[in-house]
Amino acid sequence: MGKIRLNVNLPSNAKKELRERMIKDGYGLKEKSKWIGEAIQDFIQTDDFAQLTEMAGSLSNINAIESVNISPELDSKLEEACIKARTVYPLLEGVK
Repeated sequence: MGKIRLNVNLPSNAKKELRERMIKDGYGLKEKSKWIGEAIQDFIQTDDFAQLTEMAGSLSNINAIESVNISPELDSKLEEACIKARTVYPLLEGVK
């Protein structure tokens, strides 16, 4: 199975910071999907990802979108993490 397209919503000021951080971490601009995929993997493995996800709902100015390609395996892990977050915070909308 091929890659799965995922849109990542970010605060508008984070787009520039994302590129700067990728370069700082040694990734080229064509490796955005890899870098974001690894960041998602790291995030969903943290103990407090559900709480942080819930807190993200209060962020303002989330109007920038980055499209990335992730593996089916990561998509499955992300779906499981969404279910866990909704179990803890059942009123979360648009968790993924």
